[in-house]
Amino acid sequence: MKPSVTEQERFKLQLDVDRTKSQEERNIHGQFSTPYVLASQIVARSLAELPLSAPVSFLEPALGSGVFYSALMQEIRDHAILEAVGVEQDEAYAKIATKLFIDKDFKVLVQDYFAFARAPGNRSRFNLLCTNPPYVRHHHIESSLKQELQILVSDNLGLKISGLSGLYMYFVLLADVLLAPDGVASWLIPSEFLYVNYGQPLRDYLSKQVTLLSIHQFDPDTVQFDDALVSSCVVTYKKTRPIGTASFTFSFGGSISHPAETRIVDLINRDSAQKWSLLHFDQEEGLLGERDTVGDFFEIRRGVATGANEFFIIDPAVIKEYSIPRKFLKPILPSPRYLTQAVIEANPDGTPKIDKVKFLLDCNLPPDVVKEQYPGLWKYLQSGKKQGLHERYLCASKEAWYFQEKRAPSLYLASYMGRSNGNGQAPIRFFLNHSQAIATNVFLHLYPKPALMSLLNENPERMKELLDLMNAIPLQEFMRVGRAYGGGLHKVEPGELKNLAFSQLPEWMKGVVEKQMVLI
Repeated sequence: MKPSVTEQERFKLQLDVDRTKSQEERNIHGQFSTPYVLASQIVARSLAELPLSAPVSFLEPALGSGVFYSALMQEIRDHAILEAVGVEQDEAYAKIATKLFIDKDFKVLVQDYFAFARAPGNRSRFNLLCTNPPYVRHHHIESSLKQELQILVSDNLGLKISGLSGLYMYFVLLADVLLAPDGVASWLIPSEFLYVNYGQPLRDYLSKQVTLLSIHQFDPDTVQFDDALVSSCVVTYKKTRPIGTASFTFSFGGSISHPAETRIVDLINRDSAQKWSLLHFDQEEGLLGERDTVGDFFEIRRGVATGANEFFIIDPAVIKEYSIPRKFLKPILPSPRYLTQAVIEANPDGTPKIDKVKFLLDCNLPPDVVKEQYPGLWKYLQSGKKQGLHERYLCASKEAWYFQEKRAPSLYLASYMGRSNGNGQAPIRFFLNHSQAIATNVFLHLYPKPALMSLLNENPERMKELLDLMNAIPLQEFMRVGRAYGGGLHKVEPGELKNLAFSQLPEWMKGVVEKQMVLI
């Protein structure tokens, strides 16, 4: 449906206000306006769950300039509106809605949403809620407010919220008191809650305290906001406890009305501690069959976290200046973006054949020994203390602030994160490492298990074949196991990488898992 004249004016005025704010300011406050077409789809989806006999009491708790109310005016059709309320803390955006919808009996409140939610007169007041709450990350939420909201959620719902939770989780959970019985709510929120640990309270709420109707997860390569790098989903539920054989629809990709993939997922006994993803749902249904995964063949460990890369990763000039002994140096790889080849060859001394080799300073001697026996190294360490590096979190947590985690060089490495380029290629890169270099925590180390290592040593040409096999794992498989963000950004943790499945195995790798079991 073509946007109304009012909607076109709203969008124009919204852009005018957007231009008065810096990108940093909007990031801090999580102000990313919803495209009108998407708002219309969400409103239409929500209205379909309300009987025509029920007059609509509408709430838009993160109003912005009123895009969801604008969509409601277009989609309402045969439903009657009893009341409509929008809550917005930013007066500049609220004024747009006040100006444009003054004759529509739309009440715009320039007010803090959480104060609105606590007002006794608003309990069970609304039967339709559609919004895109601010995506404010946890470190931008004042600790006093965070603690206050955590107590409110605990008192209202008996749920314990992690301090890592973004503001949107509080918006969703504290809206429970505002919804009338059988009321319908739809939220456009970051999809991270589907798989991160701190998303469990929201998954718990959706699976046990309301009847979840649907979740549509957008393809992270298709960002829903032009200026926000966050992968989104739309969650729709009804304010009633799930009963009987309740289930919900989980869809992915495409649009809400025409998704690329769809699953009907059992809601009863849903484990909120598990990720909610196509992979896990398909595993539950036995749709994946036997899968050969990376974890069947490799031990996986994260790269070294130094706490101060700029100090502990040094070049030959620093080594020479401070006369740092070779035994305290380990060659270390640069960021994946500086590795142009998937195969890392080695020099005779074990260093990688790359430009500008650097080294990790790795000394595990106590300070008094270093001071007495290695004055150059001691001088360098003292220069780090003058910078306050010993007080940084990771450094301060070590027995001696300059000690490093222990990592052996691994034959294979994987990048911890990467961006897909839109052509279907996987975002995570694998490397074959013939050198003695280790890596920082932007990599994951892959150590072949003994049975696999034996086969690779029998025929070294298999090493490159295995590398190509891993780099051929399709994007969709990473989507199933890893974490997807906006703009095509993907991350994979060690525990997730082990679940990554090979598309197929060469004959020489078949039976390796069984051999490995014999070795154990």
